Amino acid sequence: MLKRIRPRLTYANVVSTLALFAALGGSSYAALTITGKNVKDGSLTGRDIKRNSIGRRAVKESRLGPVPRARTLNGVTGQRFIIKCPDETFPAGGTCVEATARPGVAYGTAVVQCQSAGGSEALGRRLPTHGELQAAFQRVDPAPGGELTGFVYPRADGRLDVLTVVNKGGGTAVVPNDGNVPRAFRCAVDPLN
Repeated sequence: MLKRIRPRLTYANVVSTLALFAALGGSSYAALTITGKNVKDGSLTGRDIKRNSIGRRAVKESRLGPVPRARTLNGVTGQRFIIKCPDETFPAGGTCVEATARPGVAYGTAVVQCQSAGGSEALGRRLPTHGELQAAFQRVDPAPGGELTGFVYPRADGRLDVLTVVNKGGGTAVVPNDGNVPRAFRCAVDPLN
């Protein structure tokens, strides 16, 4: 077999074969030995990086800026999905609570005033829960004598007792809803987006 190959071996064949092995071996060598330390900062572009090759662990989300041509969800941009509280309210306890307490009234009057607050195009408001009012009192002071919540306790005679929050710590009192003990109140409303 060697006798058949020997007449065909020329200097050009041998050199081209050696060059082929050197080229293949050299690129393999380069692929195995080039690391991030060998690449100059800022020299790679998006074209140089294989698609979907960088995972979330390699990317610091806090360093990412806004995406200039971000897609929309069914035609709605991301800005529309940011949760906001209406004017004159602030976030507290998962809802929005009015910043200023309203003057004291009976429970039923407070319910009606909250439902009509915010204008005809706004969602109706309501009295806050104990937890929402307690969370609000981390930012504002309660009105003297406490403020009404949306919790009521029916009596056997058909009248209602209403739970009020009286201090920043969430302390409570139960007052009768007879108009003789008017209490201040704030309305709550679900956040808008």
